[in-house]
Parts: sequence; structure tokens; C-alpha cells
Amino acid sequence: MHPLPGIGGGAVFNPLSKQEGGVDVEKKGKFRRSGHLTDQILKYNYPKEIQPSLFDVLQDETLQDIEVAGIEKTEIVEGIRLSPSETKIIDSLCKHLHETSQNLDPKKEGYYTGSLTPENIEHGKGEITPLPKLAMSLYNLTKEYKGGEEVSGKDIENVKQILTELNDKKFLIKYTEHTKGKKGEWIKKEYEAFRKLIDIDSATLSYGIGDTEHYKKKETVILLNPIFRRQIDSKFILYPNDITKRTIIAYGSHNVSEITLRLRDYLMREHSSKHYTPAISINKLYYLLAEKWMKESRKKKVKEYTDKAIDVVTKLGLLESFKIESSKTTGEPKIVFTLNKDWE
Repeated sequence: MHPLPGIGGGAVFNPLSKQEGGVDVEKKGKFRRSGHLTDQILKYNYPKEIQPSLFDVLQDETLQDIEVAGIEKTEIVEGIRLSPSETKIIDSLCKHLHETSQNLDPKKEGYYTGSLTPENIEHGKGEITPLPKLAMSLYNLTKEYKGGEEVSGKDIENVKQILTELNDKKFLIKYTEHTKGKKGEWIKKEYEAFRKLIDIDSATLSYGIGDTEHYKKKETVILLNPIFRRQIDSKFILYPNDITKRTIIAYGSHNVSEITLRLRDYLMREHSSKHYTPAISINKLYYLLAEKWMKESRKKKVKEYTDKAIDVVTKLGLLESFKIESSKTTGEPKIVFTLNKDWE
């Protein structure tokens, strides 16, 4: 695999279904990650594209929520910006949501709502939507986070800290849902909010007979933002159940870089849309993968980490090859990826 040169020097899936504990589930091996969630995670600002000021287009309710939160306007960016550790946590939660929910019939109760009775909240204006709710032990979440490896007390404390920090964060989420009516008419719903991605609580399950307690178990209860399930019946990306383990092995370390995870998710989104030869200007790719570093003029470091990321997605079997071309419209160098159509 040749290094990347410097600059200027939702999917169709026909599952085999089965019943597990009375819950309709897809065959094991893959889980769905919301397409809207992935789009928000991969959002970035490209300086060459003229955009209106963010605070000139936000709704009054959103502006009020930001003001109440006491966050400086300069710190607000659109989208869900995650650290590598937070990304691995989100992947683990998406997998758990898939495996503990009824996930075959969107019209039936419990569709991607988790292992506990969901809470209903207002989504946008006038619509009520379920808020998925999960119950899981920190041990099991940590084991998933580590790609199935053995878990230590220090590992559990680390995951608990990541969850706590993620629980304290709010994100500016804006996306559009497209649907069709019964007569073929199109319907567009634009959603905007400044909200948490997860909300954490805890529960203790006890079992006994008479005055004797035989069993006691503490679980972490996690409420998920509606974006985890919105339109997941039609707009989703299929992830292999062992994607975390595969990524760790391909990277050669548990400390997978943000750039690697973003390139992996970008190419998986393209693959899911059957775009098997996606092309993007190298400069845009660098901003997509590392906007903060690009704004700090650390392009050399971005290139170094991108080379590593390309090597990782190749080892994953997702990327077959790539080539560098000049754009016919701008003359700028662009990268054309060739993805493995049969990757899963």
C-alpha cells in the first residue's frame, strides 16, 4: 500500500429471522447502526464552502437551550463530535440495542427500544417517539468495549469514566427525515435540538424468598437519544458484531485513532449505499477525518495518521485499493477508493 501524498508538497439486507425469548431478532452476526447517527458523527465544516453563521439559522428554542446550558457560542459545533473511546462506547450501545430489541417489524411494539420499557418524549414539534432504554452491567459493556477480551477492574473504571463524561455532554443535532406518503407524496421533517446523546442511571435487581436474599445484581441503565432508532428500518448501516475486535487487531492496539475510526465509518457508510468507488478531494478528506488538526495547520500529522488509517481499513478487508487523480473541475488532487463489494 502506497502512502497518501501530501497536498502542495443505508443498505439492503434480507435477514433470516428467529425467535429468542419471545423477541423477534435478525440472525446473529451483524447489528444496525442508525444512518442518521452516523451522519451526525461524520459531520465536519469545510472552510472552502461558504456557510451561514450557525447562530443565524438555529431555532429560538435551540438557542435558549444553549444559553441555559451556559456554553460559550465559540464552543458549539453542529454534529456529534466523539473521542475514539466514546465512538467505541457508542458502537457497543448500538449493538446492545439491536440484540435486546424487537428488530424485525417497525410496526410492532418494542422496535429498537431496548431491554426496558421505553420512555416517550416529544420529538420535534407534536410527535411522540420512544426513548430507547438499556440495562446492562458495566462488566459486559467493558468486555464489548475491549473487543471481547478479558476485563480488569481498571478497565471497568475506565469505561465508567467514559460514560460519565459522555453523559455530561450535549450536542447540536440537526438532520432531516425523508418519508413517502401512501399516495406517493414526499414528506420532509427537519429535526433540531441541543441534547444529550445518553442519560445514565442505575438499578439494583434483588431476588429472594421470605426474608432471605439469594441474589443481588447492580445494572447500569442507559437512556438513548431518539437518533439511535429514528428511521433505522430504512436508513442504517450494518456493522459486523466483532467490528471493535477486528479494528483493534487491524490497528495493532486498543488505542485506535479518531482518524482511523472516522475513515472506517465513512467507507462503511459509502459501502452501505453501494458506492463502491467513492471519491473525495484529499483536502476534504483531511477535514472530514481531522478538522481540529487541519484548523491548527497540522496537515503533516493528519497525513501521517491517514496513511495509517488507510492501512487499517485495508487490513479489515473493507478497502481493496485507492488511487490519486486530479479533479477535472478544480484540478485539485482527489482520492478514489475501491471498496470490497463482498465485505461483511
